[in-house]
Amino acid sequence: MSHETELKLRLSPDDHDRIIAAPCLSCHPRVTLQLTNTYYDTPDHDLNNARVALRIREKNGNYIQTLKTKGESVGGLSRRGEWEWYLDEPQLDLQKLNDVWPESLANLDKTLLQPVFRTDFRRQMVDIIWEGAEIEVALDLGDVIAGDKTSFISELELELKKGDEEALFSLAKELGTLAPLTPCDISKAEQGYRLADENCDK
Repeated sequence: MSHETELKLRLSPDDHDRIIAAPCLSCHPRVTLQLTNTYYDTPDHDLNNARVALRIREKNGNYIQTLKTKGESVGGLSRRGEWEWYLDEPQLDLQKLNDVWPESLANLDKTLLQPVFRTDFRRQMVDIIWEGAEIEVALDLGDVIAGDKTSFISELELELKKGDEEALFSLAKELGTLAPLTPCDISKAEQGYRLADENCDK
């Protein structure tokens, strides 16, 4: 298990090029990925009610199953538990969940899990050292899709790999001189559930 600590910020889609061209980022190698994620839950959204997210990500022809447990998110800074497993095919491996399954969902029938929504976005990534901290910088641009409903994704994520989390805020302040950045406590999963609920309300 790892504990994810990241600062999430919203920005205009028109400002992505300004951010990625920042001097503190442009001097480092950049990786661009197209990521497709399918999120799973029961028809009653039991996982979401327990603030748990379960997804399968397609990345460079690989499939990764990820479970994220509830944590805290304040002012765009979030901390939560995270587990990942590589899969041979894009289907849930329920056995891999047994040892890490949240106690609050112990009585849940996992065979009820089904796709609820998906995200499809381009990610530009740069790894940097900032004020002694190792930080993964990710710019995400794309969509959340639930049924016939769609909402856009335009985010900057600063994930702390090692060091003091204050470096995240310092880097955000530096990048904020190039374009308006707004702290965001709404995850992509939360966006997806809101869309899924809109479909149910039709």
